[in-house]
Amino acid sequence: METRKRNRAFLGILLFLFGGGAVLQAQMDAYFTAISHPVPQDTMMVMLLSDFQSARSTNDFFTGMSMVQYGVTPRWTVGFMMEGQKIFGLPTTYGGLRINSYFRVLPHDHLLNFTLYGEYEGLNGAGLYKMEVAGFGGEDLNEPLAQARRTAVRTFEQRAIMYHDWGRVNLTFNFINETALEGGENDFGYAWGVFRQAAYRAMGAGKDMAGMPGAEREKAPPLFSLQRLGYGLEMIGALGNTDQFGFDWQRQQHYVGPLFSYAISKNWTVHVEPTIGLSDVSDPFVLRMGVGYSIDHLLHRRPPTQ
Repeated sequence: METRKRNRAFLGILLFLFGGGAVLQAQMDAYFTAISHPVPQDTMMVMLLSDFQSARSTNDFFTGMSMVQYGVTPRWTVGFMMEGQKIFGLPTTYGGLRINSYFRVLPHDHLLNFTLYGEYEGLNGAGLYKMEVAGFGGEDLNEPLAQARRTAVRTFEQRAIMYHDWGRVNLTFNFINETALEGGENDFGYAWGVFRQAAYRAMGAGKDMAGMPGAEREKAPPLFSLQRLGYGLEMIGALGNTDQFGFDWQRQQHYVGPLFSYAISKNWTVHVEPTIGLSDVSDPFVLRMGVGYSIDHLLHRRPPTQ
């Protein structure tokens, strides 16, 4: 009963966020696991993410993630995430929450932009969303669901993020370290991606960010147009732990897949990534889906263009 009330309250918050706010003219990160740009200052991004996972050894399942991120400054972003899952044949289950913050170290654009990331994960043993993979072995649910829900999994995740943009093309690499808050063990992983932003996104973002008048009046391409399509490739995987660091391929999860993003409007974007598992302990197939909504100048409304 408590879980239902909590989920209804969170849904209400999301509906409130979707209901108002100005249109964002900046780029939204398209990756599902990798991170590159900070969120622009005074911008809120709300994302609803869902994965269908073909499990390696148990029933197939859906996972879901609700994510809210806010750009406090041009270099500092904070965020909140809540997740759950539905395993076929079992009830829908709350998986836990995450609170994150990341900061771009250097104020100006360089060949390599360096960002530090920290995330508290207050999950339970039934939390299955692939926000990252690390350590060794698979992550399917292999114990009774009731027991998994009562098993606390508290970790602190750190990332060293390096990225660069060449025009519309972004390249990013994340080194991931997960520290168990009980015991202090460290599991390592990685995520990297390359993505070419949609021409429609670049058209609005570049002009608005440069402060050029009339950017908002730029004629939008037809709803079904390749100018609205962004595409790329993303790969995630594990790198062992403090006892054994590096690749031990068949004992670690690794996934790769093409990434597609479609700008429905200046503030609505949909994402999809069909991903395949590359090792014996990886799930064979994961279909990653998401929809994002962005609110520009959330707390400080922009004055009208003269």
